[in-house]
Amino acid sequence: MADVNDNALIQEYAERNSETAFAALVQRNVNLVYSVAFRYVGNSQDAQDVTQAVFIILARKAGSLRRRSTLTGWLYETTRLTARQLLRTKGRQLAREQEAYMQSILDQTGNEAMWLQLAPHLEAAMSRLRAADRELLALRFYENKTGAEAAALLGIGAEAAHKRTSRALEKLRTFFSKRGVDSTAATIAETISANSVQAAPVALAKTVTAVAIAKGATASISTLTLIKGALKTMILSRPSAVAASISNFP
Repeated sequence: MADVNDNALIQEYAERNSETAFAALVQRNVNLVYSVAFRYVGNSQDAQDVTQAVFIILARKAGSLRRRSTLTGWLYETTRLTARQLLRTKGRQLAREQEAYMQSILDQTGNEAMWLQLAPHLEAAMSRLRAADRELLALRFYENKTGAEAAALLGIGAEAAHKRTSRALEKLRTFFSKRGVDSTAATIAETISANSVQAAPVALAKTVTAVAIAKGATASISTLTLIKGALKTMILSRPSAVAASISNFP
């Protein structure tokens, strides 16, 4: 399974500083990170900046992540917090751009109508869930793991994973319903599975890998500022997990 391989790759990078292993990690996960970032920030360039920042943080924190059973939850949470930091930095102008972008999509096509209704609200809905439930749904419907695969990766029983998934999907359904999107939990799950992760720009993985392996030494000032802000947000979320990371940044 991909997540087992991710675990081996992060260990290899952390212990041997293997650039090949890190490049493979980026290649495996860049579409997930970019897709989540894009839904938050609403344009490709800012989504690429967020993606770059996330993988620099991953390179810096690899040693503390090598014993995780899956990187999916960590990548999702880090992307979410980093994108939120960018939105706070850019403020209302970016929010207006995001709204205009999503409206332009709605105006252009009637295809995939359910996804076009869900997409503008998906990450806000996911943010209302517990972190553990976000990780579970990201495994199930962003990475399309089976219920059994997700349960095994998270170290929980299949029945418990099924119940948690059902409850989380119902929370999403309620959230969407309050925003005028009427659907069933099953349709929401199917729609997210089919559309939530799309291809990142072709050259992004190569660029991200080179800058992240250098631990951000060649990153722009704006990217380093974004990373610092994201890490500070992560400290507020999980103090013991990331406190040591701030001191590593210029």
